[in-house]
Amino acid sequence: MILSFLMSALALPQEQAPAEIPKLATAQAQLDHAKEVKKESRGTKGAARAAALDRACAAYGAVLEYWPDSGAITAEAAFRQGEIHRTQGRPGPAKGAFLVAVEQGAGTRFAPRGLLEIGHIHRRAAEFPQALKSYAAVLKRQEASLRDRNDAFEWIGKVHLQLQEWPEAAQAFRSWADNAEGPVELVRAADLECQALAAGGDPATARRRFDEVTAQVEPLAAEPGKEAVRLRKALERCKAPAAIAAAEEKAAAASAAAAGGAGVG
Repeated sequence: MILSFLMSALALPQEQAPAEIPKLATAQAQLDHAKEVKKESRGTKGAARAAALDRACAAYGAVLEYWPDSGAITAEAAFRQGEIHRTQGRPGPAKGAFLVAVEQGAGTRFAPRGLLEIGHIHRRAAEFPQALKSYAAVLKRQEASLRDRNDAFEWIGKVHLQLQEWPEAAQAFRSWADNAEGPVELVRAADLECQALAAGGDPATARRRFDEVTAQVEPLAAEPGKEAVRLRKALERCKAPAAIAAAEEKAAAASAAAAGGAGVG
């Protein structure tokens, strides 16, 4: 079982070992206790904050130690512990905790969120194939929310973008755009999609797509209200127009060079 195998990876300094935390009557009580310990870190800074977070990490670890097969409760404790490990700069233990969240979290939000976090750990370590695998796994989870799925599409696209795998990046961003939860998100996704298309040597398709999306959202941007302000800012921040123009100039220069070479011949 993953949980028993990973307990050593979740270890904390000896003075904060879960075994020194008393076992409470129920798994829920143990989790509630851990949440109360976590609250003690609020408002702390520096070494005091680090110590408070480690105490909370140990308290969540006690849930895993005493109640390893409590499903959603174990999954939440593992996920919260993973967040603390990540914050404290411990990617290995964080990954182990998130794996427990995935294992125990079937049917809960912690399974897809755990997979996203595992993907982020691999991505930050430049382990791109593993990151892509973890993000793709989110899309296969029935309990994944639309937010989870869109986050997965976004990061799949960004990894492919970093790898200069333009068609794969554009496809992921298009899937994100097609399922966007609002016009601001649509603009963000389409902007990246069009950047990938332009970088891949298809500025014509990129321009058509960008014009299509902007025509769709510009009437909404002209309306009053905070959402319209956010939408206007999203449009202003778009990098696709510059990327498309650069790609068009590059294509025109290549065409001119080819024509000149043919004339000389």
